[in-house]
Amino acid sequence: MRGSRTIVAVLLLVCALFAADVFVLPAVTPELKAKASEYYNNECKGCHRWARKFAAPPMKDNVAQYVENPEALVQYLMKPEPKHPDQWDPMEISPMSEADAKMMASWLLYILEHPDDPGRPK
Repeated sequence: MRGSRTIVAVLLLVCALFAADVFVLPAVTPELKAKASEYYNNECKGCHRWARKFAAPPMKDNVAQYVENPEALVQYLMKPEPKHPDQWDPMEISPMSEADAKMMASWLLYILEHPDDPGRPK
């Protein structure tokens, strides 16, 4: 009986360790949409349009690269570096906090998957 308790305790500990490493983006709520949209309009839209080239590549194309790896999008937003400095002027963006990067990643991926969302940037 004592051996089985030890096994259960070890299994619970292992499960807890794996659960702690699970990457989760925040849910897209109306509040998140409003805050992320405001952030986009203030910090991103000056250079990035959603679906067309402007002073930088279309945001839609940038985000599409991260559909299978949203954690990489969050990491990029936290420490942005130009991917094609030979084609575009350097980005003048401050790194985001992890919370803001997760918020933006969640919203950007959401609007990529919901192109008819009325809050999608132009």
